[in-house]
Amino acid sequence: MALHKGHMKQGFKLPDCEKHFHDYDETWLILKGKGNGYWIDHQGQRVDFELEGGDVWMIPAGYEHGSDGPNSDDFEITVFLGTMPTGSHAPGHYYVERERYIPILKLARIPTERYPRPEEDKS
Repeated sequence: MALHKGHMKQGFKLPDCEKHFHDYDETWLILKGKGNGYWIDHQGQRVDFELEGGDVWMIPAGYEHGSDGPNSDDFEITVFLGTMPTGSHAPGHYYVERERYIPILKLARIPTERYPRPEEDKS
């Protein structure tokens, strides 16, 4: 579980943001103003987004993303990071052109006998 406190109270202005990726999901909370964002998915397809105060933009791990303007002078966001898998880069901007890989998170299902199955429950 993650507890994110105070994110809605403070942010930073974002005139633009270069294309980059992360090894973890990232979420932008749009606090004020109007701007744009884009992502490039794992298959290389770009999608553009219009963003404004009150929006939440969730960016999957490995999606290249950024904002190339024009953003309003008061466009302000705050960001929080998703779970960082073992082996992730430290938080920061990374570039496919330099790193030479695209991360993809996958679900791993670990069998458990923690709880009895309903048909086995004899209470």
